[in-house]
Amino acid sequence: MNRAGLYERVSTDAQVEKYGLGAQDWGLKKRAKEKGYHLIPDGEKDAFVDDGYSGGDLDRPALIRLRRAIAEGLIDLVLCYDPDRLSRSLSDLLLLGDQWEKAGVRLEFITQDTDASPEGRMFFAMRGAVAEYERAKIRERTIRGRLEKARQGKVVSGAAAPYGYRFDPASSTLVINQEEAKIVRLIFHLYSEERLSMVGLADRLNRLCVARPRGGKRWRSSSLARMLSNETYLGVLWQNRWQVGKAAARTGQKLVKARQRSREEQIAATVPAIVTRDIFDVVQKRLDQNLLLARRNTKREYLLTGLIKHTCGASMGGRTCHGWLYYRCLNSHAFRAPINEKGEPQPCSCKWVNGHNLEAAVWNTVTDLLKNPDLLTKELESLTQSGSATRETLEMELNQLHKRLEEFPNEERRLVEGYRKGFYADFMMREEVARIHKEKSAADQRFRELELQLKHLDKALSYKDQLEQLTARLSLGLENMSFSERQELLRMLVDGIVYDDGRLTIKTIIPLDKQQLHPACRGLR
Repeated sequence: MNRAGLYERVSTDAQVEKYGLGAQDWGLKKRAKEKGYHLIPDGEKDAFVDDGYSGGDLDRPALIRLRRAIAEGLIDLVLCYDPDRLSRSLSDLLLLGDQWEKAGVRLEFITQDTDASPEGRMFFAMRGAVAEYERAKIRERTIRGRLEKARQGKVVSGAAAPYGYRFDPASSTLVINQEEAKIVRLIFHLYSEERLSMVGLADRLNRLCVARPRGGKRWRSSSLARMLSNETYLGVLWQNRWQVGKAAARTGQKLVKARQRSREEQIAATVPAIVTRDIFDVVQKRLDQNLLLARRNTKREYLLTGLIKHTCGASMGGRTCHGWLYYRCLNSHAFRAPINEKGEPQPCSCKWVNGHNLEAAVWNTVTDLLKNPDLLTKELESLTQSGSATRETLEMELNQLHKRLEEFPNEERRLVEGYRKGFYADFMMREEVARIHKEKSAADQRFRELELQLKHLDKALSYKDQLEQLTARLSLGLENMSFSERQELLRMLVDGIVYDDGRLTIKTIIPLDKQQLHPACRGLR
């Protein structure tokens, strides 16, 4: 019995669709019943359905699942209503046809007969070319219609509605969401009157558990900056703002960055205002002043940037305040802190650490390793030898993980097959799938870590000459080494630094004893 996967698709523009989901579903199931095909379901559905997705690319959830099922050998043929349901791109149609043909999977359509003969493939390609032409006409007509609608002062799409508004399709305009509008006014007030910084503003909103933007888990300084400069809140919505060039055409990959059109090309639409002109102007003036000050400020160099983490797992960043250097856990701000089950931020309790003492402690500990450069060079050479214990252990674990990662697809395939035959209940299937995915994620992460460690060892011999040069400079005195040389030395010798309430753990590239608390670390709190 042939195992068939039914594929159905409709786009977001129902006006241009020739085949609705109902017609497709009825026709496909009728054909499958006539030919005695055994249907392979997609979860709880009998067919793989993409509702509201364009046929111009292959990045569609149901199509991705269908291709995965084919790769796992679960499907013998794909039954689709018409070639343009599968794709409106000729190149994508030919790509799928070739891939599935190599996998031994047939492709059938309701509206046309297909075969493997040259004539059949030519007709298939011609239908694909016609579908691609129709898609180009539809796109051009849609763009013209949207531009004309925008010129009439109407809002083209609900995607244009920022936080504080909702789209009213009946009137083609934005309507104020009163609850969200109160929060928008609060944000403008806090920034203009209380003069909070962006970080402080995000922190205040998260600590107050203010309702977050749609789809967001926390308030972030970057999104707040965009909100405060958005003229929509003043009552002016700019449409036709972004242009995506031909280079951004989708081929299964993500879109490239769009270009913002000039203000002359953009089209303004009048919408209800949430804030007054006076408040908006005050906020813009302060944003401009802060940007100017940020450009004028000299960038402070932090020796441990990218190397040090707090014991909670978050990175620690440098900060200069009133002339004093500090390092603080980046999760100590509520706007970056993890969210608990109640949706509340849980900031790290780590206090700011004296940066001068911290950098001195790490620097003195690491440079102690250079007091005996011959020993250091010997350790580097021994670590990079093919028979070294470190390399042998890493390579052994890497090989074991590689074999385990190759087993996961087979394990998932057996699980799906057992579920299809009724060996597993629904809850058992969910638990097993979750276990496999969790184990695979952990194995992937560990595999990448081991690859990096081996790569680091391979580079160790190239450090030899550099170490000899740096130790020569070190003998002339620390004060004669530039910041870049000091930073280079640390990144050469240090894999990572962990800070835990006054205690430092410095992980060096060689397993020497001096990797723990240095006497200079006392008083870091």
